Amino acid sequence: MRLPSLTYLAFFSAINSRCIAQSVNQAILYGESSDSACHNACKALKSTLTQQTYHSLAPDSVPAPDLVSSFFSIQQQEIIPACWFTPTSAQDVSVAINIIRENGCHFAVKSGGHAANARMSSAEGGVTIDMRLFDSVELLGEAGDGEGEVARIGTGGRWGEVYKKLEPYGKTVVGGRDRRVGVGGLMLGGGISFISRRNGWAIDNVLNYEVILANGTIAQISQRTAPDLYWALRGGGNNFGIVTHFDLATYSLTQAWGGYKFYLLSDISSRMASLSLPPAPPFTLTTKALSTLGSLINAGACKLGYCITISDWLNAYLSILQKEQYDLDAQLIVAFAYVPMLDLWTAFANNIYAKPVPNPPVFSALKKLPHVYSSNRVANFSSYHKELNDWNEGGYRQVWGALSIKPNFELMQKLVDIFIEESESIKQVKDFMPSTVFQAITSDEISHMSRNGGNCLGLKAEDAPILVSSFTIRYNLSPEGKEDELVEAATKRIIDRSTAVAKEMGLWHPYVYLNYADVSQDVFAGYGKKNRQRLRAIMQKWDPEGVFGARLQPGGFKV
Repeated sequence: MRLPSLTYLAFFSAINSRCIAQSVNQAILYGESSDSACHNACKALKSTLTQQTYHSLAPDSVPAPDLVSSFFSIQQQEIIPACWFTPTSAQDVSVAINIIRENGCHFAVKSGGHAANARMSSAEGGVTIDMRLFDSVELLGEAGDGEGEVARIGTGGRWGEVYKKLEPYGKTVVGGRDRRVGVGGLMLGGGISFISRRNGWAIDNVLNYEVILANGTIAQISQRTAPDLYWALRGGGNNFGIVTHFDLATYSLTQAWGGYKFYLLSDISSRMASLSLPPAPPFTLTTKALSTLGSLINAGACKLGYCITISDWLNAYLSILQKEQYDLDAQLIVAFAYVPMLDLWTAFANNIYAKPVPNPPVFSALKKLPHVYSSNRVANFSSYHKELNDWNEGGYRQVWGALSIKPNFELMQKLVDIFIEESESIKQVKDFMPSTVFQAITSDEISHMSRNGGNCLGLKAEDAPILVSSFTIRYNLSPEGKEDELVEAATKRIIDRSTAVAKEMGLWHPYVYLNYADVSQDVFAGYGKKNRQRLRAIMQKWDPEGVFGARLQPGGFKV
């Protein structure tokens, strides 16, 4: 017999302590359920679905070793539920949702757990439903309606494994670009893929959803069976049910050309001198040495002709964006990031061409810029999914935010300046690494959004191209533990200031991409008043008790 590891013991002790503390029926921090409601729900789950439930009050219940560590952000890892539930079938989920509803306990559903915000897929003192065992990939044959071959994908899989299972058949699907991201969350929020220019977003490639409804019914939802709910699920987040499987259109697997290019900047010092920056935080000997090294590397590279200006970088991107509108195989993401180890700001580009064609003409403006590193090559798409994952390390605290704008050189310059100013104001935060990204939503992508009755995002072809301007801040806590407050305040200022400038210039667009949004943002306001009203009416029809709304499922963006 193997003894539990220290990790198991610590985890067991933490949950057990939480349950004891909650036994006095103090109010739950999130959701409207009481502690006794969740205690009773966990007991009922353990009694009914013993092997699938981990409840700290049941000594024979042992959790999977990575239930906690599989969350991408530390904020989600810190949440302690009353119990974990890991279903193996749609029937399990049906039984569980009935038990949860009848007891009035709040809950959260986890697919891959890649969301940054706490409680997005973890339930403080409630039931966390971990869908990890729904990781199957099955080819179903021809759809019979011109959509070609269909793959049934489990909601708990991760995209890297999905692609790996389809590769032997020469097939792929429209899914996540980071191999670690879970299927379910990406599919319900939008789903931008490397092949979205030609084939649309992930939500526009779903032909059928297997969904557990609020009353426990296991339903097959498609344009034919329930067109209203089908429309709502295409971008409506977690507000309408628990999806167990997605039936997706498949496409022939090809190789691609692309990778990352990194650029050093010759104008960063003069730009920062022109901004309203706070005094630099005090240096230690180590940080001073690394900062000096970073300055020497940058200066040396610039003398050798390997530097560009931020204006060069933005102009190249906007030039390519115009050409991108006519080349369905091209996708370009550009980013601006701070490298704390060298106290250095840098720019980079992630260009993907969905055919094995080296240096396609559409990216010629990028090719002309001198760079210090390039990984561009012809490779399988799985190589690019891995590369993106490798540049996005988990195990840190994370904050994300996003807004949408019209492409404009002057506005993008202002947004970069705002990001530098606010990032420099919290540079002393432990393990601080901020980055801001521009990527386009093109007319081609939006044209696919009208397929099969359309989706609920509210995007119109005449608005294209739209730029999603997003940012991430990675950090950790010091012993004082004040970093969350500092980072959250800076996040709000970045969003508020960027939105204000875009509105002043008449270049703001209301759409907020759900999968990149900060928890403070009102995502569904950006879908338009009419679409939001329709979503609320559909939710009332299919979930009159509000099981998947804020009452019992407080995490996520609410309609």
